[in-house]
Amino acid sequence: MPPLHLPELTAARFEAVQLALPGSKGWLRVNGQSYLHADLALHRPTGKYVSRFLLSVLNVVLSGVKIRTLGHNAMPGLLFPELHPSKGISQVPIWPKGYKVLVANVLGRAEVKGAIMVPAEPFMVLPIWSEWQTFEDYLSAMSTKYRTRAKKSLKLAEGCEQVDLSEEPVHTWVAWASFLLKQTLRDKTVTLPASLDGLLKAYKEQLGDAFRIYGYRKGGHWVGFITAIVDEEAVHAMHMGFEPGYAQQVQFYQRSMMDLVKLAIEERKPLLNMGRTATEIKSTMGALPVENSFVFFSPRPMVRALLRVYARSFHRLPEYTLRSPFKA
Repeated sequence: MPPLHLPELTAARFEAVQLALPGSKGWLRVNGQSYLHADLALHRPTGKYVSRFLLSVLNVVLSGVKIRTLGHNAMPGLLFPELHPSKGISQVPIWPKGYKVLVANVLGRAEVKGAIMVPAEPFMVLPIWSEWQTFEDYLSAMSTKYRTRAKKSLKLAEGCEQVDLSEEPVHTWVAWASFLLKQTLRDKTVTLPASLDGLLKAYKEQLGDAFRIYGYRKGGHWVGFITAIVDEEAVHAMHMGFEPGYAQQVQFYQRSMMDLVKLAIEERKPLLNMGRTATEIKSTMGALPVENSFVFFSPRPMVRALLRVYARSFHRLPEYTLRSPFKA
């Protein structure tokens, strides 16, 4: 079976969103291609996935070290620059003035001369079978065990009303959605703009009908939301926010992801990019892993040495077991 393809976001849409986000710095030439790049902002990480002590050390050592990313850190899984394995830092002919680190998210485990590669959690991608004409067809393709689990998630969330807010004015949902997003991210390492309402607003205003938002309401109170981009080759899951206590009770994560499965089927898109994290949960819904990593360039030997120590001695990915929910 050939490696699963993970398409980038259509170039015009990617450019429109990135240029509307804070920190965007225009174009940078890398390996003969022009890519938008941006400042990387790390907002007081709490260290759910990396030790708090190590993050404290890194913050001290790297204080004052300016970092730029190819693409934008608030647009994960939408751009994968192509790097030359043997050209090293020379493939960036005009280095960003005053910056010590340039980072790119690439597919696979890219070994680039003179750069530091740090593996990342895989993107989980669900291929949408051509025979799935409805969401019920998707459920029917599962073995009894996993179909029962999926239906249990839907059953638990029955008291929760799903509302398609995609056509509603941004001001009617952005405040509570950004609050829920902040609540959801508070225990994670955050590399998003400080203004989460500005982030959501930029996506909607620049992508229009291609940006979908589903809100979840219980007893007249908004308890969660999920967003997605419907692009030419795929549906991309983007932002999710929820009240933590409610989410644990009703398996909100699974429920909202299954709503995106339904969206991808209805839109007749061949792939659903479910994003990184929660690898095992997403595999129970049929998603397959697409390997990716971060490649760090720096002209400073001290910075490169620090990054190598981190990559070799401290960086650890969460363990998981991939599930196979579909009938053989």
